Amino acid sequence: MSITGIGLVLIFISNILMIAVQSVRLGVSPLDAIQTDFGITWVMRMSITVILLGIWFWLDRSKSLSKKNQIPMLGALLALIATSSLIGHGAASGQTPALILDYIHNLVSGIWIGGIIYFVFVLLPTFSQLKEVQREKMSLLMIPRFSIAFIIAVGVVIITGPTLMWFLENDIGLITESIYGQLIILKISIAAGIIAFGGFFQLKLQKNAEKNLQSGKISVHKKLKKSLKVDVVLGIILLGVVALITNGTLPAGEIQKVDAQEIVYGFKTLEFTENTKFDIDISPFSSGSNTILVKVSDFEGNPLNDSDQLKIKISNPSKNISPIEVPMEIIKQEENRPTEFQGELTFGFSGEWLVEIEAQRTENANESKLLNLLVKPRLTDIQTQVIEYEMPEESKPLFPLYDGRDSLWISDASDNGRLWEFSLVTQEFTSYSFDGSTTTFLTQDKDGNVWFVDTPRNQIGFIDPQTKEITTKTLPKFDPVVSDNTPLFIKADFDGNIWVTIVNKDRIVKYIPETDEFEEIILHGKDNLPFALALDTDGKIWFTTTGAGNIGYIDPKDNQITQFSNDPPLQGPEALLFDDDGNLWIAEHTGLAITKFNPVLETFERITVPNDEALPFGMTFDRYGNVWFAQHTIDNIGVYDPDNNDLIEVPVPSETSFVQFMTSDGDENVWFVEQQASKIGTVKMTEILVIPSQVQSSGEFELKYTELASPLIALGIIATSLFYVKSIQDKRRLNDLINS
Repeated sequence: MSITGIGLVLIFISNILMIAVQSVRLGVSPLDAIQTDFGITWVMRMSITVILLGIWFWLDRSKSLSKKNQIPMLGALLALIATSSLIGHGAASGQTPALILDYIHNLVSGIWIGGIIYFVFVLLPTFSQLKEVQREKMSLLMIPRFSIAFIIAVGVVIITGPTLMWFLENDIGLITESIYGQLIILKISIAAGIIAFGGFFQLKLQKNAEKNLQSGKISVHKKLKKSLKVDVVLGIILLGVVALITNGTLPAGEIQKVDAQEIVYGFKTLEFTENTKFDIDISPFSSGSNTILVKVSDFEGNPLNDSDQLKIKISNPSKNISPIEVPMEIIKQEENRPTEFQGELTFGFSGEWLVEIEAQRTENANESKLLNLLVKPRLTDIQTQVIEYEMPEESKPLFPLYDGRDSLWISDASDNGRLWEFSLVTQEFTSYSFDGSTTTFLTQDKDGNVWFVDTPRNQIGFIDPQTKEITTKTLPKFDPVVSDNTPLFIKADFDGNIWVTIVNKDRIVKYIPETDEFEEIILHGKDNLPFALALDTDGKIWFTTTGAGNIGYIDPKDNQITQFSNDPPLQGPEALLFDDDGNLWIAEHTGLAITKFNPVLETFERITVPNDEALPFGMTFDRYGNVWFAQHTIDNIGVYDPDNNDLIEVPVPSETSFVQFMTSDGDENVWFVEQQASKIGTVKMTEILVIPSQVQSSGEFELKYTELASPLIALGIIATSLFYVKSIQDKRRLNDLINS
């Protein structure tokens, strides 16, 4: 039990070092670091370690050490290994298979290295107490027995290691050029050395001992003990490399790009105070470590005579991170030229960061400037995984709505009078039927009720999420009454009123549930074809006219209409989405573009989609502020970064998916509906930290990861299988020789 106690004490110390390193990395106090996701897992890990120390203390003083008494320790150890996986790259990828592979890899590796340590420091010293002949025979017998366990462990590691790497990064060029990849190669080399010693034990040491067994002059114990100590040293070095890998940065990943784009990293700006000019350059301007270069001068470019110090502080008020000073040093100071300062600052995560730059002056007041910086990954630095969920029954899902709690509500355009609820917790579907035909567009009112439109039945309705009761309301006939209404889009305002577009009658209807009354807002002109609705922060109802190619809003106070048109007109504007800055995003369905409208400046900015066959439709935002838009005629979802003017496509796995509308949940994960595939899907996103090797990568190395990894995995499986069979045969043969 002493070996176990030493190991647990080392784990306890390593836990302290882990939180210390994380605090330094983020530039925050340990208390602030504990409040992060990493910190929560660290608290779990430390708690389990303390529990293990308590169990060990109890077992060490127990009179009998039965298998039953050791079960609690085994369970706690398995949980401890799980915490290692939860803070590893497998968990960071956001992919469940990667997390599972990481756990299995850690578990089996622990059995392998731990088994060697047990062999050297527990089993062989026990054999030393036996008589010489018995000691040598027992040592010989243990070689094939332990080899069987080690070979199985090596086989599992050979499978899980490369497969896990495939989930994390499959660009060989980035792997080989990054520090992370070089550490992986070093790790493999050390592991190969340990395996080579295992082969030496079987092919050399064991073979010679078998030859000398008949004469009784075998010498195994001493040689085995000496050789295995080298294995232990290699194992400890291997664990150190693994620690560096776990706390290192992954190579940059790529998601499928529409066209090859040259990504330029960095942030540059010129800022002025009353008497000073700051020329600021931050690179690569992403999460993680960044270099900041600031040139300080007067307006003519001359250095400030009374200033040779620059103070920079970084903070994130939204995450309660107080200002942290960034050490700066002068790297260039010449006459008649700006003074240049350089330092290293760390953005712990994507988001809005405040950077305060202050020139320290001795004869005048200090000059300072405050920058509000949005730090976010480039689209090529986001790793994605598309996960699909098949509807339990044949249906035509159309429009998703997140209810703000734990469910997605999905309309069904099939003729079944049905509405679906998808639990984000259990990932199960539940259907709710009503006396109607279809459900198309959805909205949620201030009371949490989910409203829908039943176009064929000329009715709207809502479901109470608590009671699951559905109430419907038939729309009145509007002029001209000779034709049926075609109600389409629906939107609730802040007062609980329900707005509905009547696409074929150039009007938008306002339903007031409290008084059970309808108000008509008639659009001027003909063939306007009002389509989509959106609500701004002031409560105004915005709409599109897909026929006229305009947008506009209705003031709910007096139902007055204001419209805006572009030159040329918008082509098929059929979806609307407001961003956090108040800009209105418009999907030009037949115009092959998404367009940003600034309501203050009344300007339109058009972004053309790359695929001529795509029809942009429903939109949503991810956690980084990127615009995701459906393209229902192709099996790709578009992604546009408005801050860096980058656009890419992410493929949908199912063919003829027909994705029309999208939404985001409370964690800002993107969800979409595949109408023809009868599925819904989500996109899991993981930010990959930028490293210098990624920025400078030439991309000339074209060898695919699978082309390299697959043969090596197959070769490893074959080799371990052969050695496993050999170990079984050796075990049986040695048993027969010693017992004869």
